[in-house]
Amino acid sequence: MSIMERIVESRSVRKGAFNGTWEGPFDVGIEEQGKTQRFERSQWRPEEAQAFNERLMAWGAKVNGSMPASISSHGIGGKRLRSSIRNNYYYEYGEIFRLGFSFSREGIFVHKGVGRGYRMNNGIVVKVSKTAGHNRVPKPWFNPVIESHMPEMEQIVVDYTKTAIVNSTRIYIR
Repeated sequence: MSIMERIVESRSVRKGAFNGTWEGPFDVGIEEQGKTQRFERSQWRPEEAQAFNERLMAWGAKVNGSMPASISSHGIGGKRLRSSIRNNYYYEYGEIFRLGFSFSREGIFVHKGVGRGYRMNNGIVVKVSKTAGHNRVPKPWFNPVIESHMPEMEQIVVDYTKTAIVNSTRIYIR
């Protein structure tokens, strides 16, 4: 393998292109003042932590179940995007502290209305190719689903711990 092939391969692996999914910064963090509270809960209330984890996983499954309907309602064809949506759970001391979504890279392009001669420029879709073609329009299939389910997720966190803050700044496609 040449040095150029190795560089291309290492870049594609870093971007997540090796498996066809793109794990972007689409996650919700559950933040607290420090890690002490999370550690103490794991030591003294492990059954409550397990119930909390199960509720968050059920929430993630519910959101995943809503995504295909959103994709279909926007007229997005194909099964690749639909079948690529996955939940990611990150644990600390046996408790979920961050959960996210990953999906095929085309989901970003469709959501923003870019690709094949169109790109985002200062928040506006701009045609950059000189060939004649169809105008692309954004099809926001992801953000509305997340927004509609966020109050339920926030309630799950409030029921479990009164001190945690839900950091949802990285969940939306911008």
